[in-house]
Amino acid sequence: MWELLQSGDINQDPFLQEGDTIVIPTASEIDPEEVEALATASFSPETINVNVVGEVVDPGILQVPPNTPLNQAILAAGGFDSIRARKQEVELIRLNPDGSVTQENLTIDLAQGINDQNNPILRNNDIVVVSRSGLSRFGDATSEFFRPVRDIITLGAVLRLFGGN
Repeated sequence: MWELLQSGDINQDPFLQEGDTIVIPTASEIDPEEVEALATASFSPETINVNVVGEVVDPGILQVPPNTPLNQAILAAGGFDSIRARKQEVELIRLNPDGSVTQENLTIDLAQGINDQNNPILRNNDIVVVSRSGLSRFGDATSEFFRPVRDIITLGAVLRLFGGN
C-alpha cells in the first residue's frame, strides 16, 4: 500500500476480501519525507483546525496543513508574545478518538525537528495553550491589587482640574 501512495501505481492497490486482515506496524521513527507524502495523499484533508490560545501575537483558530508540527503552529500564530509569554513550555490539549482528553506540558525548542517529546505533529482540533510568564502574572496581579488606588488618584486629578480640593 505504501508503494501505491508513493508511486501512484494502481497495481499496488490490492483487492480485499471478507476476512482479510491488514496489519499496520507502528512507526519507530518519523521520516519527514514520509510525513510530507502522507500529508499530500488524497485521503488527507486540505487543512485541519488548531486553536492556539494565550500569549501569542495572534491567538485563535488556525487552519494549517495536516501533519503540521507544534512549533510551526506557534509561529503561524505570530510566535510568542515577546513580553508576556512563558516561552519554555506550552500545554497541548487533545480530544482522543475514544472521547477522552489528554493534556501534556511540552518543553519548547523551536530548533527541534518533529518528535513526540518537544514538537509533535498536531491533529485536528488540538488546542495549544501558551501561558503567561511569571513576571506577567505578577504584574497582572499587582495591577488588579492597586486598581482602586489608581481610580481614586485619577478621580482626584479630575477634581483638581475642575477646581476641586
